[in-house]
Amino acid sequence: MRKLLDDKKAIFYLLVSSIFIAVMIVVFLAYKEYAYTDKQKVVETRIRTINDFIKSMDTDSERVIFISGFRSLIALEDYVARTGHYLDNSAEYFRLAFYNGTVNGTRVDLLVNSSYYDYLVKLRIIAGRMGMSIDVNVTNITLYQESPWSITVNVTAKINLTDQKGLARWDFSKVYNTSVSILSIRDPVYSVATSGRVPNTIRITNITDFVASDNDTSNLMFHISYSYYNASALAPNFLMRLEGRLNESSACCGIESFVNVPDLRTQGVVYDASKSIIDYILFSNVTGYDNVSCARNTTDWFKIDQNHSVKYEVDGLLYHC
Repeated sequence: MRKLLDDKKAIFYLLVSSIFIAVMIVVFLAYKEYAYTDKQKVVETRIRTINDFIKSMDTDSERVIFISGFRSLIALEDYVARTGHYLDNSAEYFRLAFYNGTVNGTRVDLLVNSSYYDYLVKLRIIAGRMGMSIDVNVTNITLYQESPWSITVNVTAKINLTDQKGLARWDFSKVYNTSVSILSIRDPVYSVATSGRVPNTIRITNITDFVASDNDTSNLMFHISYSYYNASALAPNFLMRLEGRLNESSACCGIESFVNVPDLRTQGVVYDASKSIIDYILFSNVTGYDNVSCARNTTDWFKIDQNHSVKYEVDGLLYHC
């Protein structure tokens, strides 16, 4: 009987021990699973945070490119106006102004804290506060025109983004691009040709019918008096104007205005009265626009070449002058 009781006690102790060990194993495994899940959630949260940071870079880059690009174009036109000389390479001048905030090696006040490099410095500071290290290597900056009224700026960059705790790392290349408006920027052609005495801001005309059916030229003269701009394949685009290349831009993006001659006379600017008063024709030696006429119901200084007479609806009003 005693042996039987001892055996029962042993079995009971064995059973209790087994249950205790099983419970401990379950608790241990559950703790490990919880710890793993908790760590996984931390990593997932961190990854989402960094992904949100990368997305914000996309939005911020577009805004920064627009601001830096617009100010760079103003700075370049101002440099042309002050020196009285066109740029020999507008793309290179733009890249330096856009990235470094300098024009011809001189820091421009307009671009202080507004260059793309300034943005990258701020980006590194913000990333550091979030526990990240970021390195942005800008490999190329290009610009071109797809519209008469804006310039597209592309910034190609290689980006390395690392979590300082070693949880994650991103290494990728990205092209950021934004259209930068040229509206409200002065036309460099006017600045150079008039020595800055008759500047002209680029503004789009809202006139579509220049001459009414009764040969009323009021709209045309209003268009001329403010030297508003029109798109034209015969005219140079804005980047060409910065370089003084005043031949036609061919397929895309040329713009032109009529010069308001009384403004030239008021400021004592000498001009060739035998030429068409389209800006790039009057202010240059481009050829192919020699057939010039006057038009009834306009003014004595209005002259236009045959290439533009139909577009501005005066072909039925022309006479030799």
